Amino acid sequence: MAFVIVLSVFLIASVVTIVNSIDLTVLTIYNYTKVFTPVLPRLAAAVPGQDVIQVPAAIQAQIRKTPGVDRTIETSGFFFNINTVFGPFPFVCFGVTDENRDYLLKRAGDTLLPGGRMPTPGKPEAVISEGLARNKRVKIGDVIASPLDTGTLVAAPAPIKLVGILRGSTWMAFTSKKYTDASLPLVPHSLLVTTADPAAQGRVGDQLFDSLDKFQVQVLSFNNLVKTLRSSLASMYLIMHLVNGTVIFVVALMAGMLSNIYFTQRISEFAVLAAIGLRRSTLVWHAVSETAILTTLGWLLGVFVNYSILTLMKGSVFEPRGMLINPSDPLSYLNTLPIPVCITLFAVATISYRLANLDPVTIIERR
Repeated sequence: MAFVIVLSVFLIASVVTIVNSIDLTVLTIYNYTKVFTPVLPRLAAAVPGQDVIQVPAAIQAQIRKTPGVDRTIETSGFFFNINTVFGPFPFVCFGVTDENRDYLLKRAGDTLLPGGRMPTPGKPEAVISEGLARNKRVKIGDVIASPLDTGTLVAAPAPIKLVGILRGSTWMAFTSKKYTDASLPLVPHSLLVTTADPAAQGRVGDQLFDSLDKFQVQVLSFNNLVKTLRSSLASMYLIMHLVNGTVIFVVALMAGMLSNIYFTQRISEFAVLAAIGLRRSTLVWHAVSETAILTTLGWLLGVFVNYSILTLMKGSVFEPRGMLINPSDPLSYLNTLPIPVCITLFAVATISYRLANLDPVTIIERR
């Protein structure tokens, strides 16, 4: 029975972890919206006679007047493909001045790893976070984007050389503003909005999302992205919970039947104990406690097996394919808790019924 419990815990926990990798992957890709809130101009913001589409001056003024706003950083950039569970996915490389780049890195808590450097202004160079470097399997000196890339929103105008890797949990990529202005003169210019208090970034991002004209600009607010993502994945989570519930029911039924078999094999022992005066409640506790201990040990072993296997496969199997998993995801193990609980409750119900109808004299006479 313990082996069945271990396999069931591993099955449910691994499935939940892998499904949650979709959520984790998307939130990691857009984690930079916790550091700054991008405001992107739409086609409706285009002004006749103006070569570059940018956030309208009136909206820029509205942003600066928003309480809590610290800086509005003008930027443009190109995209390069990263690996995700959905396939190749475009990730933006922001072109910003050296001062603003250092400011944003300080807000994110990212630092440059030894052996790298920052991009030279005007050169086709970039720095990316270590998470992106692992995802693309690149090192310093490699090309991370080129004009031949397909599936990106805005391709790089020339091969972009990786000159530095950033240590930190936030996925970001930067090149020099001088380079993007000269090489991508027609790419729309967006704004990166930051707050004086980094803890208020989410609140201000939500405020901008609600208040700015959605026909002229698009606001990438972290909280809104999370809400949209969770809403789109609601059906998948429903299916996952239905499958988990079915597995738990089948395992509990099977384990309950095994408990009854074990109880039947030891029926003479319980009959003797009842004959010498032990109360039925004591006998029930004796039988159920054995089941509870066994299922708890099986659950703990299943948690250990799942964590060990997923940890081993995380860097070698999942991350190179763009699947970000968390082997210690508490939600995955929370979904397995009903297994020992249901098995124990099933055992309580069935064994209590058997003991309530137990006739110790008849059983002893049969012996």
